[in-house]
Amino acid sequence: MSYPIEELDFKEATEAEYVRSRTIFEDLKIKAINNEEMTEHEKDFFSQHILISKNKDGKLDDYSCCSNFKFEMLYLTYHFDLSGKSIYNKLRGIDLYQPNQTEIKNDIDYLSKASGDWFRIVNKTNHSEKLLQEVAAEARKELSVLEKNKGKLIFSRDRQKYIVDKRKILLHSKYLYNRCLRIFEMFDKSEFILKLNEEEIEINEYGIVHIFNRHFSRIMKVHTDKSFHNENFDPSLLNKQLGQIFSDIDNSGEFNGQPIDKIAFKYNETIYQAWIYPRTKQIKGKGNVSFNRLETFYPVEDQAELKNLIDNFELKEINETLSVYVKK
Repeated sequence: MSYPIEELDFKEATEAEYVRSRTIFEDLKIKAINNEEMTEHEKDFFSQHILISKNKDGKLDDYSCCSNFKFEMLYLTYHFDLSGKSIYNKLRGIDLYQPNQTEIKNDIDYLSKASGDWFRIVNKTNHSEKLLQEVAAEARKELSVLEKNKGKLIFSRDRQKYIVDKRKILLHSKYLYNRCLRIFEMFDKSEFILKLNEEEIEINEYGIVHIFNRHFSRIMKVHTDKSFHNENFDPSLLNKQLGQIFSDIDNSGEFNGQPIDKIAFKYNETIYQAWIYPRTKQIKGKGNVSFNRLETFYPVEDQAELKNLIDNFELKEINETLSVYVKK
């Protein structure tokens, strides 16, 4: 049986907490040694314990279940400069240190291999796992744009930039997949259903991947013309945060009778727009079933979109932090 996520956290520094967390670790260690199935949150807990343990518990490389954790740790260390020519900071236990050139080279080589392995995965178009299918599709779109705009690559610096940009796209795609695995692990399916004007709106793998990839993590993107979320929204909690906002709008009555295909609102002084499209999915025993899917959600920066809201909508206040745009 899997551990509840709330138990997989290091709490106060007490003897009782050490005993509790160590007990969980020892249980997970048995699973790790036997290559038994573990949740992503269990893998994270186990990997973190390996890093800070003062016992002889081994290294991350000793356990296959630590591979995602190791990848993310190195990706977040080096993503801003994959050339290996900057100053980097890594964790050793709970302390930061600057790796030497040999360690940097080994880490960059590891990330290079990870990008190559991931390239073979995203090139497949028939993944049975819905999340992987959506992540792979997003990566292929970005890679196709890169290929289209790469030019003739006559000069060495252009070839090197192309290689690094391709690697950035692939590594961010793998990172995105790992993050999304945790998101869908955190909540029951019912918690991805929003309600507005007596209609249900589903957030599924497509919406999470699309929004996370295109409207978060600006610093990690190669090229983008998209707007990016600020601290108002956490991609890991998007379903809960949007669910509360839609509930507040619904309960106010201000949006009654309005179409739900586009919902614009102002939250904490930032204007946002959510797009919802009718889609069809196959459900076993029911066949094709229609549903509303959240397609995208972003802060509005485009001047034409902003003008349309000003000219054709009224801003109705819901509370001190939230207002909704209603057609005039």
